[in-house]
Amino acid sequence: MRHSVLRLLPGLAANPGLGLPLLAPLFGSDDRATLVALAGRGDLTSTAALALARRDDPEIGLALAQNPAAAVHAWPVLVGSPDARIRAGLAAGHRDVYRRRAEEPPLPSRAQERLARDPDPEVRRGLGYRRDLTAAAGHRLVADDDTGVRVVVATHWRPLPEPALRALLGDPEAVVRRHALLGTVPPQDLVAALLADPRTRQEAAGVARLGAADLAGLLTDPDPAVRAGVAGNATVAAASLAVLAGDPDEEVRAALMLRPGLADDLLTRVAATVRPWDHHVAPWLLPSAAPLEVRLAHVGSPFVFCRRAVAFSPDLPPWAVERLAADGDHSVRLLLAEHHPDAPGHILAGLVRTTGHAKWDLARHPNMPAADLADLAASDDPAVRLAAASGPNLPPAAADDLARHDDREIRLTVAANPALPQPGILRLLDDPDPRVAASAAGNPALPADAAARLIRAAR
Repeated sequence: MRHSVLRLLPGLAANPGLGLPLLAPLFGSDDRATLVALAGRGDLTSTAALALARRDDPEIGLALAQNPAAAVHAWPVLVGSPDARIRAGLAAGHRDVYRRRAEEPPLPSRAQERLARDPDPEVRRGLGYRRDLTAAAGHRLVADDDTGVRVVVATHWRPLPEPALRALLGDPEAVVRRHALLGTVPPQDLVAALLADPRTRQEAAGVARLGAADLAGLLTDPDPAVRAGVAGNATVAAASLAVLAGDPDEEVRAALMLRPGLADDLLTRVAATVRPWDHHVAPWLLPSAAPLEVRLAHVGSPFVFCRRAVAFSPDLPPWAVERLAADGDHSVRLLLAEHHPDAPGHILAGLVRTTGHAKWDLARHPNMPAADLADLAASDDPAVRLAAASGPNLPPAAADDLARHDDREIRLTVAANPALPQPGILRLLDDPDPRVAASAAGNPALPADAAARLIRAAR
């Protein structure tokens, strides 16, 4: 019995529905997988995080380092680890840097300053990706001896303080200078040199404040990438770029089409000459760039790239959501469903059937109708069926059917789904596949008394 229970401990340790007091006995475990799971919890206290860090196990240390909720407590131990993987994990934070949440606690400045002086360049590069990079650490990375470190901080530290920007734009390596120009307006006294350098001309053309002489030369530049850069330059009056509407290169015309302020008649003429691609989205209408009233004015735009940008908005009122949900463009409907918490349920099932990786998030959308999710769970398409197994609105009967499925991945997924009735969760604790059993142990709907019994049985 004890042997069969031991395989459940990592799932119990990771279970977000179980509180730390109930899990306290597991902190004394010698099972690495259990301790690694504990190290990944978002509710670790300072005492618990430091106790795990002092285990001096590289896998536990790495899990703590990559868990922002733990790193804020355990960094005094982790920052001096002899294992560079742990220090790099602490520097970069969460494994998926593109999905960091705003509420994640920042890494303390003292930790960042230590990491910015780390002897391993991979550690320093990881630090350069942080959204919470401190000024002291950032300036040290700007002066780093490693080109890769300087490229990372030049690309990701935003907004760049002017001293840092000037240093990066004067960097001896062109790749650093180019990355520093991404989305950053350079100081005016540096513009001439940046435009004169063929290695930075394209990037500078896209962001610098341009004089009349500069603009005249750029509009006829032989390199279409340079002309495309100036076509999208938000500091240039749109009327000054009308000549690019007839540019022979489609990418140049596309860049002009996607910029703000183009007159409707000119925009209509340019858009008619550009093949519509899914990546054509007007950046000036994204929620981070435009106030709500401006975005709402484009809900019914005749230009699909404008409607796609508006569909990124999580704050649209019901009438705008309804209109975009009925849009004839698949990307508009998909973007709305991915970003709006009140996307209408009637569009979700169809999108799950026709999208790729996004089907997982759509299956878990709070507005997904239970009946539609049950239909998806019975789909002949294995990928659709698997995504449906994760949906929190999955009807109990459909969840129980999937829990008996021959496909291990299906059982593995539904085992973690709180929609699975408790009898099904308890049954999967005995699944022949240990991964499925551990997944069931990690289900937040697992009764606390059952978890307590399992923990006692493992002693």
